[in-house]
Amino acid sequence: MRGPPPGHHPHHNPNMRPPPPPHQMQQQQQQRPPQQRPPPQPTPPKHILRVPTAIFDENHLPSVLHQPNPMTPEAERQARRRTCRFIEEAGQRSLRMPRVAISTATVFFHRFYAKHAFQEHDRFEVAMACLLLAGKTEEAPKKLDFVIRECWKLRRKAQQASQQRQLSQQGGDESPASLSGVSPHNTGMSPSTSSSKIDIDPKSEEYIKLKERVLLLERIILHTIGFELSIEHPYKYLVDCVQSLNKKRLLEYSKVPDSGKNKDKSGLNALMVQDLAQNSMNFANDSMHTSLCLQFTAREVGLTCVYLGGKYSNIRPINNKMWIELFDGISIEYMTSIALQILELVQPKKGVDPKDSEMAFKMIRKDLEEMSRLEKQKKEQGSSSEPDAKRQKT
Repeated sequence: MRGPPPGHHPHHNPNMRPPPPPHQMQQQQQQRPPQQRPPPQPTPPKHILRVPTAIFDENHLPSVLHQPNPMTPEAERQARRRTCRFIEEAGQRSLRMPRVAISTATVFFHRFYAKHAFQEHDRFEVAMACLLLAGKTEEAPKKLDFVIRECWKLRRKAQQASQQRQLSQQGGDESPASLSGVSPHNTGMSPSTSSSKIDIDPKSEEYIKLKERVLLLERIILHTIGFELSIEHPYKYLVDCVQSLNKKRLLEYSKVPDSGKNKDKSGLNALMVQDLAQNSMNFANDSMHTSLCLQFTAREVGLTCVYLGGKYSNIRPINNKMWIELFDGISIEYMTSIALQILELVQPKKGVDPKDSEMAFKMIRKDLEEMSRLEKQKKEQGSSSEPDAKRQKT
């Protein structure tokens, strides 16, 4: 077997031309036309998540900006409160829904009208759809026919009551619709139906159309809230805060009530916790009638309700501490804003002397201003004495 000839390379190709000299390669590269690069592809636009601002401006709500018949911020606020009372009345007494489901329906209602105008959708039909959806969300479902019948009956009773008030006033300028906020036009009632019977005929064309509108509104609500059905409420944070404060023994009565004068220390402490929890829960329920769920977190609202419940129960922190020092996760500015909005709602309550209510409102406002002043003074002293520690904390 013969081997390869001398000078043979195993990868040598006889047809392959030898490379040109270096000076000739430079001339060829200079004569070669410049290579055209493909145009740059446009980068896809980035999705920007817009975080809602902490400041809530009623002047920019859809109902206030709606044309050609805009609402004033005061009228928009009243429409929310009246419809929230309707949701609470229908959910609690007529439909027998749990408290959490009623609060969820109220949050759905507030979020819906944060993006839609009251002039576009009937608020009572939206309330029916919110109750229907909240029942499914909170595992307390109610049949659509039952929701429509009970809500219809409640609206008819309210309208009849307003008609009787107008007749008793004899010659008032306002119509029954304006007194109750319910009219045959915006409720879907025909003139014959609105003048006599309370119940609606489930076989009537009017009922069928109302049923279709409520089902359509339920889908619109789902798209409006972005299918976000998990709602946080202040009640959880409220209860946790009361239990924590009681466990650490950080509260005491500033004025012992008559029902606790004959109790021992343990009984008095139990009474204090009961009063604080009950009053705080009442303020949390009242907060659902405002737009606070659009402005602040459930934790911030719950902690402020504990503060208001303590003030109304004559309960104070021990060792002359401020309430804001007992709370973690809320600023004095936020607590002041939440408290004033709730007090504005509950101040003109029935059965309460206006003078006592106004005095309590002034006392709480004064206490908030004092806490704000002391908190600001405390921050200024801390920043001047320990600048490095303050910077690290920030």
